[in-house]
Amino acid sequence: MNEALDRQLARLRTRLAKTPLPRFFAWWGGELLACLPEHWRKRLAGRSEALLLEVRDRELVVWRERAGRMAEFGRLSLDDLPEVQLDAFRRLRARIENPNARTVLVIPGTRALTRAMTLPAAAEDNLRQVLAFEMDRQTPFKADQVYFDSRIATRDAIARNMRVELVVMPRTSLDPELAAFANGTAELDAVDIWRGNPGEGRHHINLLPAERRARRRDMRLPLNLGLAAAALALLVFNMSESLANRAAAVEAMSAAVDQARTAATEVTDLRKTLQDSIGGANFLSDKKRKGPVVIGLLNDLTHRLKDDTYLERLQIENNQIQIQGQSKEAANLISVLASSPYLGSPRFEGQIQPDPRTSKDRFTISADPRPVDISHAADTPAAPAGTVESGKDAADAAPKDAEAANVADDTVKKAAGPAADARAKKEVADGAR
Repeated sequence: MNEALDRQLARLRTRLAKTPLPRFFAWWGGELLACLPEHWRKRLAGRSEALLLEVRDRELVVWRERAGRMAEFGRLSLDDLPEVQLDAFRRLRARIENPNARTVLVIPGTRALTRAMTLPAAAEDNLRQVLAFEMDRQTPFKADQVYFDSRIATRDAIARNMRVELVVMPRTSLDPELAAFANGTAELDAVDIWRGNPGEGRHHINLLPAERRARRRDMRLPLNLGLAAAALALLVFNMSESLANRAAAVEAMSAAVDQARTAATEVTDLRKTLQDSIGGANFLSDKKRKGPVVIGLLNDLTHRLKDDTYLERLQIENNQIQIQGQSKEAANLISVLASSPYLGSPRFEGQIQPDPRTSKDRFTISADPRPVDISHAADTPAAPAGTVESGKDAADAAPKDAEAANVADDTVKKAAGPAADARAKKEVADGAR
């Protein structure tokens, strides 16, 4: 199960290494690290530190690797009892702030066989299996006789191959040293080799089999998982609260809109009621103002018609004015009434009929009322018949009281007709006697 998981993780790491993401994140991390203060950079660099163990002349030399730099950290005597060695190593390890610092056994490079080889790029996904198959061809050993590991030195995208550095060490040479650490002196995380002299750098490979590596529990992983779970829970809670707040805001806004709509409807109803009330109150005054001005019309007809013309009937109904009467020159009445400010489109109704009793023509004229300002209707007299144009100045010069009296007298005389004329003549004759 662990081997299958390790193979899957190795495939994922190799596929990730083919992409430009590792180089980008390395550059980005370096830029971000350079922005931090010096003490923070040192603290972050300390997280990648490791303890390197080297067996030399019955001594265990402990190196401290920190931020790519190495320094001797202490020495332990291999002749001491295992309990003493374990206690001394624990004291050295307690001086390191990082409790998860890896412990690596580093052996001289002369004890290992290093071989550079070129392989197709497609072999990267199963590189360890390919190297195991090629072990007896590239080295004098078989795969089960050695501990081996590799690292990819270069990749050629054009040629689709890669340069692999294979490091091999016989099991018979490494097993005695591993057995010395099996007594509990230190739990090894990896076995590496020096690039040159001790303390000058290492290859960063791991010859130690996976089943013999130290089982360390990284507390940062559950802590990070817990923080990620807490962040996810807070995100879900924040989103739910945001949705709830938005729903509450929408509900409040809907209530405000409904209230405003109700108020607007009430205002509209009140405005309509007010307009209806104003219209009802002004109906009679509008009817009177828009209808024909009877006194002004009578005044205008009195001044406009000649003395040989009198009216028998004046009817105003259904927005129509109908005039009936008799005149010696009834045919000329249309031209006379056409200039009236009160009558529009005067026309004869039927035919002009002569009256043998009065020797005059009986006529019926219909006209449309014209809108006249009621405030000036009574103050605008018509010109006398026959002198329509010149009568305006004379009418303006006449006093309003005299005009009203003349209008009343002329109206009475013309409304009375021939009968009034006969009575007037009889009264004059009686007075002469």
